[in-house]
Amino acid sequence: MESYQEAEETNNIYTAIKKNEWQQHNTIDQVHRITNVIEEALEGRETCSAVFLDVAQAFDKVWHQGLMSKLNKILPKQYVHLLESYVTGRIFRVKQEDEYSQFKDIKAGMPQGSVLGPVLYLLYTHDIPKGNNITMATFADDTAILAVGREISSSTGRLQSACDKITECTRVWRIKLNEAKSVNITFANKRIEGQHNVNMNGIVIPYANTAKYLGMTLDTKLKWKEHVKKKKKELVLKYKKMYWLIGRSSQLSIYNKVLLYNQMLKPSWLYGIQLWGCTRQRYIKIIQTFQNKVLRNIVDAPRYARNSDIHRDLNIPYVADEIKRSAQKHQQRVRDHVNPEVTQLRYCNTLYRVIINDCPIAVDVENPHKLGMCR
Repeated sequence: MESYQEAEETNNIYTAIKKNEWQQHNTIDQVHRITNVIEEALEGRETCSAVFLDVAQAFDKVWHQGLMSKLNKILPKQYVHLLESYVTGRIFRVKQEDEYSQFKDIKAGMPQGSVLGPVLYLLYTHDIPKGNNITMATFADDTAILAVGREISSSTGRLQSACDKITECTRVWRIKLNEAKSVNITFANKRIEGQHNVNMNGIVIPYANTAKYLGMTLDTKLKWKEHVKKKKKELVLKYKKMYWLIGRSSQLSIYNKVLLYNQMLKPSWLYGIQLWGCTRQRYIKIIQTFQNKVLRNIVDAPRYARNSDIHRDLNIPYVADEIKRSAQKHQQRVRDHVNPEVTQLRYCNTLYRVIINDCPIAVDVENPHKLGMCR
């Protein structure tokens, strides 16, 4: 018989499905949630140990029998029967030149490219245990586990305890973890002495100074330096491939060149700007310099032309202006969000980046009275 807490959690999941709340979630909300935990730990002079799990062939390894067992506890029977007919009863065979193998039943996995695949995977993994004082963030098959402690030994111990519970759960429900591709990282303002390993299934999770989660690169001090550098490399590679279209010698109109920039290059650095926009001014300048270069080539500007004039004539805002606009929009989104895990972020007063009078301002932790655009 389910406990009251389990029954309440099951009812909340069913309610979320009926209200279609999951469609209102995005990756930035999830990244904001875990960066908030990290920022609070750094400001409190604590240590945050984290493991970013890699699940091997997540959607291809969902055990049908186990999925149906969990759906029976969450959804009404008519929904379960409908989903069972959708998932089960599939067969496959292999073709080698002109020969065919016998048909075999598909006993695991979601249909490739299906809309329901991520939802069913979330339902299949919703009851993974996380333990006390543990933050678990799951977005489809991307999972982050965070533990905070005064010292590295306490945070690592809590994280190891949570990983042991997850290891046992994944073994029972036939979820295969890729320990070698998972990442262990420690967020702290102080230097970490010694090696504090975390293992799963007897395999040590590789330690790194950066971790990528939902397209955002997190470094140990959460300064977004590595994220900006990787974005710059990505932008340079894309721009080289597109130079023949939007470079100085291209015959395309300026309107079409700007359209290509806005559609192909700008989204690369604009993603997650609500979070990485609080980085130091010199890192923001890296992206701004790239934009200046591209726009000058688009209009074939001479050396004496001012960047401010080019931005004004092309009606393209500066990176700092995009940070302000995105921060204001994100603040409103958090305030009106249906998910309580997201709405509670607006009550956090311990963030490095805050919004005062609808402007993103960074707070210097050592000198809180000093406000500026960079920290």
